[in-house]
Amino acid sequence: MSEVTPGPRSSVFTTMRFSKKRGLFLFEQHLLRLMEHAAKLKIDVSNINRDVIWHHLRENPPDLEEGLLRIECTKASQLNVAYRPFSLQNEQVDAVTVPSPIWPTRIAGTKHGAWDAYLEARKHAEETGADLALMVHEYSIVDGDRCSPFILDEDGIIWISDSRYSVESVTFGALRSTLLNDGYHIQQGKLNERLVARCVEAVAVGSGVGVLKIDSIDSEPIGDESSRLFEFCLSAFEEIYSNPENWEAAWG
Repeated sequence: MSEVTPGPRSSVFTTMRFSKKRGLFLFEQHLLRLMEHAAKLKIDVSNINRDVIWHHLRENPPDLEEGLLRIECTKASQLNVAYRPFSLQNEQVDAVTVPSPIWPTRIAGTKHGAWDAYLEARKHAEETGADLALMVHEYSIVDGDRCSPFILDEDGIIWISDSRYSVESVTFGALRSTLLNDGYHIQQGKLNERLVARCVEAVAVGSGVGVLKIDSIDSEPIGDESSRLFEFCLSAFEEIYSNPENWEAAWG
């Protein structure tokens, strides 16, 4: 009997950082994205609210002191939670490119049930000796297997993908105001071969990885070996991470 692969509208999910002591990191932002993506995927989450999630988490506490929490809501409105430890964290990495999966407009850019392509991309990267897979569509980087990449160009402008296949990053959203206040200009556009080849730095951020500096893509060195953006993002992320206002207690 052949194994049936779940369709994209089978579920919606989000993955956030947790700490048994501090609770859930950037929970409100993750919950908002979960609800927005559920609406696009036509998944009824009307019975899923803060109280339901809180009750479910207390009934299913983590064995880990800290790590990643995946909250999933199925098409049948069933809530599932899963915990896992961190893997990559705040470091310099090598990346490889893989073709991006192509989805209809209302599914593209959501955290949906047919997430296997991203898991396979990560597996492919690890099998080739790389740390990270970057998804490519029409010769432009649109996403990472577990993070959102962005580029610093020669003029000091940060470029992040405007593709409909890119998943909006909660972590980048949390860093945005700090980057703007430091004088960076943020521009959405195509992260094409020319822009990437001439960039000063390539960085990626995500709930699971924190802040990564991409040193190479497909074995080709990227950037001019500077680390100003990476170090700034890392410092800003650590400040956000240490702020109690960005945490919500769950198991206290």
